[in-house]
Amino acid sequence: MLIMSYEDKKIFVIDDLNTLRETIVSHLREEGFGRIYQAIDGQDALKKLEELYGRDEKIDLIFSDINMPNMNGIELLKELKSDERFVDIPVVMLSSENEKEIVMEAVMSGASNYILKPFTKMTLRSKLGEIDKLLA
Repeated sequence: MLIMSYEDKKIFVIDDLNTLRETIVSHLREEGFGRIYQAIDGQDALKKLEELYGRDEKIDLIFSDINMPNMNGIELLKELKSDERFVDIPVVMLSSENEKEIVMEAVMSGASNYILKPFTKMTLRSKLGEIDKLLA
């Protein structure tokens, strides 16, 4: 059971596969998140983050795929962690890659958590529970 209300939290879901983005968004809405933004890759995400922050809308949590065209999730993560505006946003990496090196690179680059695809609604709920304190 989740401790806090997520209704006002702003979430960003980044994945090049529309069906997966929509599945994640659906699961997040079921968990009580009401403000969810989407991007198709790292470049798109950075552009949209710039626009949001220009309107003083801060993101509370990011879910990002690793394997994407234009700018992959690890490259995006490194960009986020090098920018003082975005450095404190928790980032949960999503990937079908379960090789130890890729997971370690994500963690060493600043990922808050990691979800292996395919995943269930219960897996997502569990990860939200693990990062609940970061969203407080």
